[in-house]
Amino acid sequence: MRNFLLQKDNGHQVACVQEVPEGAKGIVVAVHGFTSSKESPTVQRLLQRLPGCGLGVIGIDQPAHGTGASREEELRIEACKDSLEAAEQYACSQYPGAEIYYFGSSFGAYIIALYVSTRPHTGRKAFFRSAAVNMPELFRINRENPTETEKAYIRELDEKGYIQPSLDLGSPVKVTRAMLEDLAATDLFTVFNPGKYGAHQIAMAHGTADKVIDPKAAERFARQFRIPLTFFEGEGHSLSDRPGTADQVVDLALDLFLGR
Repeated sequence: MRNFLLQKDNGHQVACVQEVPEGAKGIVVAVHGFTSSKESPTVQRLLQRLPGCGLGVIGIDQPAHGTGASREEELRIEACKDSLEAAEQYACSQYPGAEIYYFGSSFGAYIIALYVSTRPHTGRKAFFRSAAVNMPELFRINRENPTETEKAYIRELDEKGYIQPSLDLGSPVKVTRAMLEDLAATDLFTVFNPGKYGAHQIAMAHGTADKVIDPKAAERFARQFRIPLTFFEGEGHSLSDRPGTADQVVDLALDLFLGR
């Protein structure tokens, strides 16, 4: 397993981790969720399991996340896509001939969905785990009739220019006014259009007891875009509440990537 940094055109760096077997037939770019990092249990599980199936894995820290260089960059949607693009370009240059695949968890799936819809790219298969298809709703602030939480956010924005929600998922991350504006202007149900760059194969997995991303939103998204969706009964957002579920999710991703 190797940790390394990628330089972006904007001067910022992307902290990465990789495990790539010799002669890898594919490279999976793994993108973690909000307030998580490349050290997340899901990314670590991919690093452990996929190389044995002939696939390499490159996990990245998104801007403002992790404990290294990536944390220094402001969280913006385009910045997140820049980091994903940098990892993809690295994979293509270092492992020519290997297929490129994407695995996104929650907010990471949201970013991958935007990326394949708005930028030229190489990969044609993506797996969305607990996809934050309604991400903007999690940060919508009603200034007319705010809840107590929203009142606290408004105070933070007025005093600091950013909020630091954790959503009970991990370490708080700075979300600036600019990022809130990015989210408000980026409805995945409207923007998602991977067909713009050619045919794609996409699959989703979600828990029926997810308290972060409404399972009904995931179901609506999957139905609208005709994406196969596997529900795990009683599972929450982590898809790891019950023994074996996390590995079943990886198996579904492998089925997609390997066409088995």
